[in-house]
Amino acid sequence: MAVVLLLLAGGAVALFRNAGYWLEAPDAVRASRAIVVLGGGVPFRAIEAAQLYRQGLAKEIWMTEGAPDLGDRLAAKLGMVLSFEHERSEAVLEALGVPRSAMKEIPELVDNTVNELRAVSHFAGADRRPLILVSSKYHVRRVRIIWGLVNGNGPHPAAIVRAAADDPYDAGHWWRSSTDALSTFRELFGIANAWAGFPVEPRDR
Repeated sequence: MAVVLLLLAGGAVALFRNAGYWLEAPDAVRASRAIVVLGGGVPFRAIEAAQLYRQGLAKEIWMTEGAPDLGDRLAAKLGMVLSFEHERSEAVLEALGVPRSAMKEIPELVDNTVNELRAVSHFAGADRRPLILVSSKYHVRRVRIIWGLVNGNGPHPAAIVRAAADDPYDAGHWWRSSTDALSTFRELFGIANAWAGFPVEPRDR
C-alpha cells in the first residue's frame, strides 16, 4: 500500500511539474495562407508573427479585434482615447518591417478565445489552406483544443499553433511566479471547461 501511495504521489508531482510543458506544445510550422495574431500578449505575439512573415511562411498577417472592456468604456466616458490591442500589434509589425498591405483586421469584435477563433474561421471562409495561429506559450494547447471544437467535424483550415518565442512564461518552473501560476491554472480550467462543453461562460479578454 505504501508503495502504491508513493507511486501515486510521484505521478502527481510529475504531472504538476510538467503542466507548463503540456500547455505549451507548439506545432511545427509550414507554408500557410496567413499568420493570425490572437488578441493579448502585446508585443510578443506580434513580434513572433513578424519573424514568421520574414521567413516567408505566409503573405498575410491577420489580427482580431477585441471588444471594448469595462476599462475602455470608462476611459471613453472620461474623454480619453486609448489605442486597441490590434492597433498596437500593427505598430509593432510595421516597426519590424511588415508592410501595411500585408496586414488585415478581422472585422468582428470578440471578447474571448471561443468567439475569437470562430471569427478567424468565418474570415477564412471556404479556403482550407492552413493558418498559423500565434499566441502565448501557456495558451497553445487551449487554442488548439478550442479550434477543433468550434469547427466541429466539418472541413476547416488546419491550425498550426505557435507560441511567441519571447513570451516570458517559464514552462519548466511555472510555480515559481505568481503570474505564471495564475496563467497555468487559468488555462487548465479553460481546457476543462471546453471539454465539458463550456458550462462556465468564457470570458478571458
